[in-house]
Amino acid sequence: MSRLLAWAGVSREKARDPHTLQSCETEKSCEHVACLPTSLGDATSIVKRIVGIHARLQGVADLRPSEITNTLFGDLVSQCCEIHDANTVSQVLASCKLQAILPSLQRLCSQAESCLETHWASHIAQGQDPAEAQRLLETFPYYGNYEELTQLELCALRSAGLVRPQKIAFVGSGPLPLTPICLLKALKEDALLGPVPPTEHQQGPKIINVDRDEEAVTTASTLITRLGIPEEEMVHYCGSADSQSLNLNSCDAVYLAALVGVTQLEKEQIALSIAARMRPGALLVIRSSWGLRNCLYPEFDATTTSLRSKLEVALVVHPYGKVVNSVIVTRVR
Repeated sequence: MSRLLAWAGVSREKARDPHTLQSCETEKSCEHVACLPTSLGDATSIVKRIVGIHARLQGVADLRPSEITNTLFGDLVSQCCEIHDANTVSQVLASCKLQAILPSLQRLCSQAESCLETHWASHIAQGQDPAEAQRLLETFPYYGNYEELTQLELCALRSAGLVRPQKIAFVGSGPLPLTPICLLKALKEDALLGPVPPTEHQQGPKIINVDRDEEAVTTASTLITRLGIPEEEMVHYCGSADSQSLNLNSCDAVYLAALVGVTQLEKEQIALSIAARMRPGALLVIRSSWGLRNCLYPEFDATTTSLRSKLEVALVVHPYGKVVNSVIVTRVR
């Protein structure tokens, strides 16, 4: 789940609503009234607030956590996590004013999320022993929301037939791999099925954190060491998601983070490259967005012809509460 959640107090091509939208490109001019919401109601107000927040964010020189960035991103995420009727969402996302700033807004969100992850990873790594590091980890205000997301995604995996995943790769883990940490904990404790201790014939769960940013991998590795997580449970791979040296054939599931791949085409190519190195029947979990959350992350379409040739969509989960990202569970053909 997005670290943007931490600002909210709640858990590229164009962004698209699940419903059919009419692009402003079909209009003669963005000056035309049809390019904007047709009333002075919710849609107009939402567009005005989001565009206003973007304008203020453009004036912020440093996106690292501070009173101003916390406030602005908190307001943005709270606004985008609100639930509105389909017509209102369609009007907002079809607005020329919103579409004009959307790439810049998503880029600012990505940059700020990276700053937030690095800040918290460094803070947690100050722990002198695993117990203190764990205590610092749990001071992250929305750590509990990551645990909630983890249970949601594990339930989605189980719905797709994967009851006890033993090996998972997380592509785009970043400097603060909160989801892998929560996944490992959940798999070891397994509140739904009960814990299964490793035996002579079966090892415990293992997570592979994958990121192409060397600094992020180094920061994450230091953090995991501070938390006392052994290498047989969590390892790090520094490299591109489409690197042929990244062996994914033994993974029961692979997660593709929301920020891996900026456009639909780029993310699609990465997903296909990953799927080509997974065994048939394994699950590829792709994080996406829906509704007004499309302002934060691009929505991903997993039903294109090229993707359907390699991946079968098992289910899609759209959150209505504190979780920001949608979850697409696909099965490798």
